[in-house]
Amino acid sequence: MLALGLLTAGVATGAVPVALAMEGRQTLKFTAARFDAEARGVLPSFVQNQDGSRQPVVVLQLSDITIAGACVSTAVDTPLGSYVLRAVTEDSTPIVVGDAQIAIESLDGVGAAGQQILLNRSETAPDGTPVDTSTGGVPVTASGLALDISATARWATVNRLTLSGLRLQVGQDQPECL
Repeated sequence: MLALGLLTAGVATGAVPVALAMEGRQTLKFTAARFDAEARGVLPSFVQNQDGSRQPVVVLQLSDITIAGACVSTAVDTPLGSYVLRAVTEDSTPIVVGDAQIAIESLDGVGAAGQQILLNRSETAPDGTPVDTSTGGVPVTASGLALDISATARWATVNRLTLSGLRLQVGQDQPECL
């Protein structure tokens, strides 16, 4: 019990990085004051179903992800009513992810807005000319980002996840992020 308590405290404070995996249809609402990542690729691929048939998917690969001032929510219908799961961080305690991969089977709806969304322009010279700082991917930088995504993910993996300062809230009275 002591070891489990220490691991839980380490994850909550960000001292112990974790890895997550998930699959299935999810509708997520996501906002972030700041989002930085390096997109490594969007690759067509296939997964094998239990009956042996092959299902096409698109695998989105991101690395070196930093998210500050984040809010992620999803509503889940249960026999007792609709519950909202909401995760929130402050600007001063960003979420840090080493690598994330998401195999998207279908994308049913995306709403996106932002104050600033830059692709392949993470830094500029004093005269405003873009400076290439990538290490093989495309730098993605956004501020004031808001996404409303409805998709079916076959699988997702997240490695080297640091959740320092994350607050989880669940309830019928919780507001969604958007």
